[in-house]
Amino acid sequence: MNCKIILVHPRDPNNIGAAARVMKNFGLSELVVVAPHPPIWEEVISAVRADDVIKNARVTNTLAEAVAHCTMVIGTKDRTKFPAPIITPAELPNYRHEKLALVFGAEKHGLTNDDLSHCHYVLRIPTHADCPSMNLAQAVAICCYELRREEAPEISAPKIAAATVGEVEAALANITETLTIAGFMRDDNQSSLTQELRQTLLQSKLTAREITLLRGALRQIKWKIENK
Repeated sequence: MNCKIILVHPRDPNNIGAAARVMKNFGLSELVVVAPHPPIWEEVISAVRADDVIKNARVTNTLAEAVAHCTMVIGTKDRTKFPAPIITPAELPNYRHEKLALVFGAEKHGLTNDDLSHCHYVLRIPTHADCPSMNLAQAVAICCYELRREEAPEISAPKIAAATVGEVEAALANITETLTIAGFMRDDNQSSLTQELRQTLLQSKLTAREITLLRGALRQIKWKIENK
């Protein structure tokens, strides 16, 4: 299964170890840790029989780097008003055929809105309102279990190559550059517009070919504006 588990800014090394063990329980091996709090790796324990997952884990500076080669990114959140579509863990098997990333936030505050802007969907585990927040490794366990349920229906792989998140991000850079030159994007609205445009592109589920056409059109528009 082409699925990576991504932990963003984890603080507790025990949670990293426990998450690695859960991944091994369900046959997943690709762990990515984004900007962990040091000194975190030297203190990782509780990864019983999952030392290989820890040893081969990849560390990145940003979430954008971690998901660049994925075609489906799902972020987790207990309560959020972020405008991405919300799914439940039971729906995860529908995305088995994708280059999938499941993203989990820091223990203290979870994923930020900027983190979630990189996600196609927001996953919410239906916990009780009196105690909505879950332990990081427990949340990973629930998602890994649901992803690997044997009775889940198989979804055939798409015939047309979907654009990776990295390709979408490259197109977003072309868009923001062109809109800045045109005067539509300014310092006071750049951050919010970038998040909204990123979500629009992700929700459109563009193919790699469509991204190529979009970027070519934007480069031509930029050239026309600069050489009018």
